[in-house]
Amino acid sequence: MTVVGMLIALFITLLSIAFLGPYGAAVLPILVFGMVFSISQQNKQIYKDIKLIREKLGLLREEEEIEEEVQKSIDEYNKSDPEMRSKINEDIEKETQNSIDEYNESDFVERSEVDKEIEAELEQYINDNEVKEDKKE
Repeated sequence: MTVVGMLIALFITLLSIAFLGPYGAAVLPILVFGMVFSISQQNKQIYKDIKLIREKLGLLREEEEIEEEVQKSIDEYNKSDPEMRSKINEDIEKETQNSIDEYNESDFVERSEVDKEIEAELEQYINDNEVKEDKKE
């Protein structure tokens, strides 16, 4: 089918060169682009059809199954009410905070003396500013 399309494009190009002169040569890239675009659209449609058949037969690849689960989770999240979303977000934030705390408490993360000094200076600065603000009030 592609060979037939190329022959037709060549024939049309030769005719356009014969009738339009040098402007006819500009038609060739346009035709090639059209053919490539058409073929890519057909390939996408064939891929979608094959994927649909594999889904119906239960022959999905592992990454496709994961992708499908993620899409279902996203759809479920989007359909959920705002209260449920806020609860899910809070759970995620708690889990993230727990992970950060575990990371900070782990043995392989050792803070240097410089870090401790900087932290002490920062706390002192914050305390000094709080005292100044209390005196102003």
